[in-house]
Amino acid sequence: MTVSILAKEEMKERIDERELIVHNIAFDTKAAKSIVEKDKTKVFAKLSFFKPKNEDIECESVQLFYEPFVMAKANYFLDYYRKKTYTIKIREDVSEVIAFGQTFKPGATEEGILKRSCKTISFDAQERVIHKAATHMALNRMGREINPTRLPSGPTELNPKGTLEKDSDRVRDLEISSDIILDKIRKRATERPPDVGRITEEKFEVTEYALVCTPIYEARCRRLKTGEIRILRISGVTGKPLPL
Repeated sequence: MTVSILAKEEMKERIDERELIVHNIAFDTKAAKSIVEKDKTKVFAKLSFFKPKNEDIECESVQLFYEPFVMAKANYFLDYYRKKTYTIKIREDVSEVIAFGQTFKPGATEEGILKRSCKTISFDAQERVIHKAATHMALNRMGREINPTRLPSGPTELNPKGTLEKDSDRVRDLEISSDIILDKIRKRATERPPDVGRITEEKFEVTEYALVCTPIYEARCRRLKTGEIRILRISGVTGKPLPL
């Protein structure tokens, strides 16, 4: 697998080459039609307990398509300094503290529930902090973010490119460019903490990056009484409705 190393301002980037994954079709159109016949009333249900009768819905057609999704996992590393004010409680008989080559004059501070007064000194410092974040993200073909756990999973084609070329008329295209996809992943992953000061090192890595094409059956269903048409989408991998 080839890797590109990029630089955006001061942040280092490492982005793996996008992988192509195509799911195997688990069942044929005939089996898909049987599933549609059982589930077709659900797309017309206004409430879970108020659905039309099965004979009131006609399945006009069932077609197979390959639906593309983008899956990515990214890591973010930030080594930075943040400003911090330290307040130290001292004894009541202390009138001056010399530390770090500076002289500190104690001040009065209230503490506790009873607001008792005590002597303290305060000084400004910088803390060096390591911030790490991991992101798991999925986008549909329109670029809308979706829950990665809702995507179907299953056996994959050994020759994914060849499979899509063979069924090219059934393959839907991504509606967003690779640059926009990476910008979305980058924006999600590289959110800096609000207290960032001087930055020592900043890295963004996309460790897993894939275009996943999964088979779906789309059934065109018509309600005979009203002529209303709804599309029922069934995963060609799991046989379950695919609302994504």
